[in-house]
Amino acid sequence: MTPYRAVIGLAGHVDHGKTLLIKALTGITTARAHEQAIGMTQDLGFAHFDDGQGNTIGVIDVPGHERYIRNMVAGLWSLDLVLLVIAADEGWMPMTGDHLRLLKAMGVPRLLVCINKCDLVSPDELLLLEESLLERVMDESGMVPDIVSVSAKTGANMTALHAAIVRQLADLPASHAAREQGSPRLYVDRVFTANGTGTVLTGTLQQGSLKVGDKLRLYPADREVQVRSLQAYHQSVEEIGAVCRVAVGLKKVPHKEVARGHCLTSAAGQCEAATHLIVRLNGESLSAKALRPSLHNKEVEVALGSWHGRARFVPIKDSRLARLIFASPIPCFFGQPLAIIRHGSSELLHGARIVWCGDIHPARRKALHALLGELPDELVRYNPATLQLGLNGYVLASRFDQQPEQVTPLGDWLLDNHWLAQSRDQLLATLKSEPLSAAELATRFGIALPVIQALLQQLKSEQLVRLHHDKWQPGSGESEDDLGEEAQLVLKVVRDQGKEGYEPGKLGPGGVELDPFIIRKLPAALQQGLLQKGALQKQLRNLARLKYLVQLDGPIYYDAELYNQMVAAVLAGQQVGDLIDMSSLKEITGLSRKYAIPFCLRMEMDGWVRREENERRVLRLPQTQDEMEPA
Repeated sequence: MTPYRAVIGLAGHVDHGKTLLIKALTGITTARAHEQAIGMTQDLGFAHFDDGQGNTIGVIDVPGHERYIRNMVAGLWSLDLVLLVIAADEGWMPMTGDHLRLLKAMGVPRLLVCINKCDLVSPDELLLLEESLLERVMDESGMVPDIVSVSAKTGANMTALHAAIVRQLADLPASHAAREQGSPRLYVDRVFTANGTGTVLTGTLQQGSLKVGDKLRLYPADREVQVRSLQAYHQSVEEIGAVCRVAVGLKKVPHKEVARGHCLTSAAGQCEAATHLIVRLNGESLSAKALRPSLHNKEVEVALGSWHGRARFVPIKDSRLARLIFASPIPCFFGQPLAIIRHGSSELLHGARIVWCGDIHPARRKALHALLGELPDELVRYNPATLQLGLNGYVLASRFDQQPEQVTPLGDWLLDNHWLAQSRDQLLATLKSEPLSAAELATRFGIALPVIQALLQQLKSEQLVRLHHDKWQPGSGESEDDLGEEAQLVLKVVRDQGKEGYEPGKLGPGGVELDPFIIRKLPAALQQGLLQKGALQKQLRNLARLKYLVQLDGPIYYDAELYNQMVAAVLAGQQVGDLIDMSSLKEITGLSRKYAIPFCLRMEMDGWVRREENERRVLRLPQTQDEMEPA
């Protein structure tokens, strides 16, 4: 059998012997010196042991005192098993119940009740305690746990506890490979600086694997980081897989930029840094006390992963949903469990699961809430991209391993069939009344720009739309987006010159007269292409051949549409045979003599006028747009 790794935790009331129990189980004292001095665990402690079958079991000691409930929750999020420790001489205590409810809220999958200090009571008292605890745990959690009675002080029955732990984890190897194949996910619980290594963070690698040299993302900053070194249970390793306690050294990341609650994952890990969440409250937490109106829009505390902090709690009427609003972004995942705690106390108000990360426009909330209300009870295998598809009508195809039904692939996207038909009709109707750019259409319809662009390309392939002067309009024919990048850049530069025209070589050295701001944004290869001798003139001549530009004497290049507009303005109100003097022509066009003469020469070449001394006689008048095209 392939060895596996697991992480378990111990929870329970303060002074019920959790730290001593871990030492008896692993030989490691997790309490720090100051914690030993006061006899109380205040923060997370860590140990590990070999189960005798080649499997490494990490152990987390969580604080029992209510003042450290947030630290306790930070240790729960990634555990495979929790030992609920109860002292035989004290039995069930208030914090025992609080811890059990938190275990369930945080989605801990396995529970083992460990009665410690069994040497302090008689066998009959111990038997009665076991029966009462079994009943109480079942009532409080719905789980049917194993119960093992031990004495960490004397070592009594520790072998049975060890065997019970191994038995509880027996099904882990079946899921081990799948857990390692996922994107890495590690919530940070400690950060420190080590000589020769720099910033080191520790946490439980809950899924995926890590190796030295990996480039990952650190949230909520969403910054790229690189793994410099790895340690697992005090051993340096080149690679490690889930589930495991890990120390990760990061390259060139300042210590102050990482904190407990941050999350290390990959670019494909689907982690989001959000200030707004929508959560689905667990059914058993919906007590009248927890939902009373006094909590509406009030401050609560939230624990998820190893993060905890404050949020504003807004229940969503007539549903199991609530909004949580945070002051700053927190790293989170769809389906992730969290605990909502009354501010300033240890009282668990709600256990919940994240069903939406991020804010949403108020006008779309009703539709989203309806979709969230239809989610299955079990979220582990539900793909949140299905929500995006239902809400927006489109989603990145990469979000699905298998294409869902009733969708059409389009480039990188999957489009809902009904939404696609409706959007195509709306785009065509809008463009018929008003040509618009892709960006303007995206803003008007509230659709992501890449999706609008994909839709327009589909319509263009069917000869239903074309791009003209950066605006999409109905019809077929030449479409400016078919031009190469260099040609589009040159066309833009000419158009930006307006009536001054564009004269190669007049704006810069070496025949390169591109706007510096524009050329800086180009890829280096594209810049170099335009810098080559003759490349720019070639692009200008080709654009003139395609009738995007008009070449005047000089040479001076004009945008073809601007030239046609000026011709139409000059000939407006004229009759064939009329004479137009140069003064009137300059006044109508707004051109100086430098540009008016080349403009007149081009009008003569196109057959609009004929020169007679200092005047121009009108030879023909435009009837349709086609007749305006220059020769």
